[in-house]
Parts: sequence; structure tokens; C-alpha cells
Amino acid sequence: MTFVPPRATRLARVAFCAVIVVFVAPVPAHAQGDEIRLALLPVGQAGSFFDLTMRPGEKRSLAVDIANNGEAPLLARTYAADVYTIINGGFGARLRDEAQSGTTMWLEFPTDLLQLPVGGGIRRSFSVAVPPGAVPGEYITSLVLENEEPFLQPGALTLNQVVRQAVAVVITVPGKRSPGLRIGAASHKVVAGVSVVAVAVQNTGNIRLKPFVTFALSNAAGTLVSHATVPMDAFYAKTATFVEVPLAVLLPGGTYTVELTAEDSAQGLAMIERAIPLRVEATPDDPNGGGVEQGGTLIFNESGMPLAGWVAIALAGLLLAVIAVSIVRARRRVAGAHA
Repeated sequence: MTFVPPRATRLARVAFCAVIVVFVAPVPAHAQGDEIRLALLPVGQAGSFFDLTMRPGEKRSLAVDIANNGEAPLLARTYAADVYTIINGGFGARLRDEAQSGTTMWLEFPTDLLQLPVGGGIRRSFSVAVPPGAVPGEYITSLVLENEEPFLQPGALTLNQVVRQAVAVVITVPGKRSPGLRIGAASHKVVAGVSVVAVAVQNTGNIRLKPFVTFALSNAAGTLVSHATVPMDAFYAKTATFVEVPLAVLLPGGTYTVELTAEDSAQGLAMIERAIPLRVEATPDDPNGGGVEQGGTLIFNESGMPLAGWVAIALAGLLLAVIAVSIVRARRRVAGAHA
């Protein structure tokens, strides 16, 4: 079957744009009902992010436009942030309190607080300097704009919200392109009463990838328990992440084998495959783990979902519904630009 991330996972992919923080007794820093619509736009670029080709030792001056298109004045913070690859691929920008490293240190873009009136904006200049010893390949960092103080998000839950805009800065140092991918260990966790299997992967090459991944899980008897395909989103050079597959049932304790393959023919990455041992601990309540019996096989219906999984999905959906509605509202307010 083709693996489609569950709604909660898909919503998490916009976490770099909107961060929702729950407080027991929040003090609103922004009036209820006011929409925050920040804009962070690259100047002089054909696309929605900076796409630069620079040689070692080269320095270039650039600029971004910062604007408040919302309904009330606000104090905004802008800063440079490292980029990472989120689970199953995609763009993620580090938070304001996380350390800067790597390509982010090539930027001269200091952290700043800006008082932005409604409809007001500024053009912020900055520079990029590629170190003389930089080797060929793709490098990525980002610029971030967000409201300094969270504001109260009305709804069934009491939420304070920070809206983030992130613009990627992609720098290509000309030279040989060398794709590479390494498959690591497998791990198991339980989320909302069902099993999730994750496999560590690392982009060891010097260019971004979008690998097509196949996942097969077999039990100790060699019987196929689950199979999925995962078309990964952008997997940035020299970053690590996880291929994560929810199984929609709770696996019984025991020994399993994950067979993972990955390839990206568009970028010249030949198929890589690995068989990975996986140990699943029995749950405290049920030594059999509450899933299918060892040696059994999950039965899939026409949609590719195990029949036993629909009950678990329904229960998990009830728990996530209220939070999902709040995040969807935030998503509509945000149009983050990324590579």
C-alpha cells in the first residue's frame, strides 16, 4: 500500500510556521480574534526562497521584506535558524532558543525585535559569506520571523499561539554532486494505543534527496506483518531523520525484522536496502502486546488499512480532533516559504 501520513503527522509538517503552546491559565498578549499575518519575503529571487550559487570565499549582500499584514500592531522577532529534516522528510527550522551552527554561521543576520504597525514593514539587509574552504555541495539555512509574545487562540482548548514564517537560504557550491544515504537502527513506540515503527536514516551525500522508501515488517516466523511505501519529502544534505510508519495495531512483544529500501533515481541514488532487527517489548497490561498473535498476519482491506486498525484510528481521532481544528486555523493564517 502507499503510506499516507495520518492527519496528525501531516499537520506536524507545518510546525515550522505555527507553534501551538498550551497553558493552564494564560494571559493573552494579543487581543482575541485578531489575526496574526506576518510576511517574510526574499528580495530579488524568482521563487519563495533564496536559491544561490556561490563559490568558496564569495560574499553576497541580500535582503528580505518584513511586514505585518494582520489586524493589530505587534512586536516581532527575526533571527537566523539552522534547518533540519523532519520525520519522513520536509523542511524544519530550529526554534529561537536553539544554538546556531553550520551554514547558519555563514549569515550576518543578527537577532532583532521589531515593532510592526498594521500594514507596516521594513526591508532588512544581510549578507552571506561562503568560507574559502567550503567543498562542493548544497547547504541550507533559514531566516525566521515570529510574533514575540504568544496570543490567545480562542476555541475549545485554551491555547497561546506563536505564528512563524521561515524562508530557506539554499547555497550551492559548484562541483561534483554526490548522493548518499545510510539506513540505521529501527525502534518501536506506542502512540494512542497503536504501534509506530521508526527507522533512522542519514543523508550522507552533498545534495538534497526525495527518496522513495519501501517498508516491510516480518515477525520471527518470517511472516509478513506490514508493508508500506513512503515517498519522502526533501531530505537535506548532511542531516538525519526517521522514516516513521504507523501500523494501526499494537504489536505483540517479540522479535521482528524490518526490511527497508530507499532510492532516488532523479538524483542518481541507486537502491539501498537493509534488513534491520527490531525488538518489541510486551506491554505491561498484555504480555502478547494486544495486537495480532505471533506468527499471524494482518489482513488488509481494499484501502490498505488493517481491519483491526479502524477502531484504534477512531479512538485516536477523537483525542486529536480538538487540537487539529486549532492547528488548521493557524495553518490558514500562515504561508511559510521553504525549499
